[in-house]
Amino acid sequence: MAEQLEQFEKAIPPLTQRVSRYILDQALAGGYENGRHMTESDLAGRLGISRTPVRAALRFLHERALLAHVPNRGYTLVADREALGRARREMPEDEEKTLYYRLLRDRLAGKLPTRVNELELAQTYAVPRPLLRTVLTTLLQDGVLRGRHYQRWEFTETLDSVESERESYRFRLTVECAGLREPGFQVDLQRLLACRERQQGLLVHASRYSWMDFFEANAQFHELLASASGNRFFLDAVQQQNRLRRMSDLSDYPLVNIDLLHKSCHEHLEILDAVERNDLATAAEHMRLHLSRASDLLERRVQGVLGD
Repeated sequence: MAEQLEQFEKAIPPLTQRVSRYILDQALAGGYENGRHMTESDLAGRLGISRTPVRAALRFLHERALLAHVPNRGYTLVADREALGRARREMPEDEEKTLYYRLLRDRLAGKLPTRVNELELAQTYAVPRPLLRTVLTTLLQDGVLRGRHYQRWEFTETLDSVESERESYRFRLTVECAGLREPGFQVDLQRLLACRERQQGLLVHASRYSWMDFFEANAQFHELLASASGNRFFLDAVQQQNRLRRMSDLSDYPLVNIDLLHKSCHEHLEILDAVERNDLATAAEHMRLHLSRASDLLERRVQGVLGD
């Protein structure tokens, strides 16, 4: 395997590796179905890069029989999930993702201050400036950092201690369960259906590479129910909690067993089913159990057994 990875790294440059990983991750997460047509322009636009590394990545995946190619018509995804998963496991470690999560964890551990300097970060982590800048830009897009000014970046507010996370769960247990009991509660059925489909999609397609998808789907679920309460203050509170939780949750997801994430999706679906039946008392009880279980995961993380 080590020899295979070394040959891979010599075969294509880092940016082309990034595009290849992106295509495989999207396919494994269900974003690209079998038979999906791939175009250079679409991928280049999504990733904000030129077509050259995209073209090289498509060619690379075609050579490994993951994509079919028809001259003048482009590429089509043809591999099954087993082949896609095997190809993804054989790829070298993603330097960007590794640095991304290292910065998150170091910030949560108090190793990084609120305001950071790009040059100092590059020296501290011994990484090339272009790689660091790409990761910082991703953190900016994900809402973890605020805008850059003279190579200085600022981390957004977060739950920066175990006790603050415990307080957050106690607060959410009070607010989110109460929101389901509001007299004006009324859910938009179209939004509920879209939320359910997204949760079901994660159960079918999600992999350990779908951390951002899990976070966004989780935020969508909780904000949908807070919005349905008909009380703007419930929604404001849940939205603020999602903003505060972004950094801690994203840093945790790579450590969590995928079965635990799937269990969370099943619990979301139970709550949605009860809401659709207008059985709001049951929905509130399911929400209490759901948030209590999530709080228990925090304690497991503190004990160092999160992935068990």
